[in-house]
Amino acid sequence: MLRNGLTVAVAFLFAFVCAGAGDTTSFLQTHYYLLSLGQVAADIDSIRQEAQSSGYSLITYSDNSAEAWRGGLVVETAPEDVLADERLLAVDGERFLLRQSEAAYAFTVRPAESGYELVIDPHQDQAMADVLGQVLGSLQSLGILGDELSLDVRAYAKDDVKGPPPPIDVAIDSTLYGLSVARDWFDYAAQKGLTRVGLRVEVVAEVLPGASLAGSFEPYIVDGSATAVKLRLPIEQLLALARSSGVGYVREPYRPAVP
Repeated sequence: MLRNGLTVAVAFLFAFVCAGAGDTTSFLQTHYYLLSLGQVAADIDSIRQEAQSSGYSLITYSDNSAEAWRGGLVVETAPEDVLADERLLAVDGERFLLRQSEAAYAFTVRPAESGYELVIDPHQDQAMADVLGQVLGSLQSLGILGDELSLDVRAYAKDDVKGPPPPIDVAIDSTLYGLSVARDWFDYAAQKGLTRVGLRVEVVAEVLPGASLAGSFEPYIVDGSATAVKLRLPIEQLLALARSSGVGYVREPYRPAVP
């Protein structure tokens, strides 16, 4: 557990173990990296105000609707047009995703199973200290960093066409697992044809005989029966759903074939 804001950037650098990347002091352009941030320090309203004052585009989701702003002005075209903007804050209820693109890298803060995670997407090989010093400084200015950070790191190859396989103990479709660890949730969902609404995705949980879905997932139920339940689930809860007792498998909804 590490404290004191930006000093964390130096303190943990040489403790990183970048599985699969082959280098523990550099971010490689062939990989992207997921780091655990834990809980954020600020509430969603404060983050929204700081982000908009810092030039971020904003999109907010509510049920099936969305509204977007650039420079404080409502976007008159499709709200999701702002998803390609270099500075973006997406708000879905009390959850948010923040993304910023720079010449040498892009970074994203998004919900994780426990708190939030940081995605680093380097555009060239560069020292971890340089990137993390800049990124953590940006997050601190937005009030996103707390007093304590518990950071570990996972590295994924960008050119891995099949994507990482799901863990053995997680009964989930490989495409949905790929979404959970994708460097860009929005782009991945669009490429794979997944139905995404805000920071949620439509899935089906196949329920084991005689079992039922855990109560914590009930707010996300769209439709279902005794054997299969359709949910619009927060993306970061995909693995929790697949691991939950009573669920045999988590998959995409079946879609009618086009004749």
